[in-house]
Amino acid sequence: MKNTICLLSTILIFLIISSCKKKGDTQEEQPPAVSVKAIPINQGDIENNISLNGKTIYLKKNAIASPITGYIAKINIKFGDIVRKNDVLFEIQTKESKALENTGTLSDNMGLIKVLASSDGTIYELNITEIGGYVMEGSLLCSIIENEDLTVQVNVPFEYDTLLKTGLKCKIFLSDNTVFDGNIYKILPIINETDQTQIVLIKPVTIRQLPENLNLTVQFVNTKHINSFLIPRKAVMTNEMQNEFWVMKIINNNLAVKVPFLKGIENDSLVEILSPDLNINDWVISEGAYGLPDSTIVRIEK
Repeated sequence: MKNTICLLSTILIFLIISSCKKKGDTQEEQPPAVSVKAIPINQGDIENNISLNGKTIYLKKNAIASPITGYIAKINIKFGDIVRKNDVLFEIQTKESKALENTGTLSDNMGLIKVLASSDGTIYELNITEIGGYVMEGSLLCSIIENEDLTVQVNVPFEYDTLLKTGLKCKIFLSDNTVFDGNIYKILPIINETDQTQIVLIKPVTIRQLPENLNLTVQFVNTKHINSFLIPRKAVMTNEMQNEFWVMKIINNNLAVKVPFLKGIENDSLVEILSPDLNINDWVISEGAYGLPDSTIVRIEK
């Protein structure tokens, strides 16, 4: 009898120890919470932009030609000079007055024809640089760029034809990080046969004097949505085919669950959420969601 009691006591102690050990093992096997960062879903406006390459051009370039056949008597300009309308650029001596120079019958300034600037601008082409040269009537003497007629030319693919209209506003970005506004003022009714692009002329809103043939970027607003649900791009998860999208939503302050959604407009930093399962002020993981299984215990870091 005594031996039986000892045996039963030993078995009971063993069962108690085993039970405690299993509980301890169960507690040890529970995975620790994953540290993540989270943000709330916000509401705001988002737009999808189209960026195209463009360049500066000056549409008005006035050619100054010789009105007569004769000899260059005086040159009042240099290449790159800024001139005003009606400034005297050249003086040309007629052939007849040149022949009478040594006869003593020629009065001062007789036979000299003044060539005037046809507009304000900059001398960007100078064909005559020496006095005494002989020129024919109609010969090109110089050319003037009208500085106030700066235009941006963009070759726009025809797929955006329905977007374009006169007066449409845009943003112009220079390589020195300068940004200013512009608006379309002319759409040429011609398509480039090779690349199927259409020339669009944009008037920049700036007082800055820019050189011709400056490469730049023009950005148009393609689509804009108001009061949309927005999250940062880094919070969006996707599959290898990039045809399914989801976020890891935080519920009960510590549980991350997978919530698929339809993607709307996106830009460089934000994505529009189109889903009835997500609402304003829902918290989603912004950092640490990559590879995270559904229904994972998490700890939100600040």
